[in-house]
Amino acid sequence: MELNQSKNSADVPLGRFADIQQASERRSAELRATVERVQEARSEREESAEELRQRNAESDRIDLSDTARALSQPAAADSSRQSRVDELRAAAEDGSLFDRDRLARAAERLLGAE
Repeated sequence: MELNQSKNSADVPLGRFADIQQASERRSAELRATVERVQEARSEREESAEELRQRNAESDRIDLSDTARALSQPAAADSSRQSRVDELRAAAEDGSLFDRDRLARAAERLLGAE
C-alpha cells in the first residue's frame, strides 16, 4: 500500500501545500493579468493604426495658393492663343496651311532672322 500512495500529497505537510496552492493562484492571476495587458495593448495598437489611417486620409489633399490657382486657370492671353491654335489646326486639316506662298514667307522669316 505504501507504493500506491502518492508521495506528493503524503509527504507535503498541509501548511506547505496551502503555500504552494497560494503561490500557484498568484501565478495564475499574474498570467491572466499579463494576457489582459497584451490584449489591451493589441487593441490599442489596432485603434492607433486605424486613427492614423483616418488622419492620413484627411490630410491627403493639396491646397493651392491663390497664385497657383491663377496659374492653373487659363488667362485671357491663353484663350487668344488657343483660338490661334484652333485656326492653325483647321488650316492644316483643310490643306491651306501648307500652300507655297505661306511656306515661302516662313522660310524668308527664318533666313532673315539670322
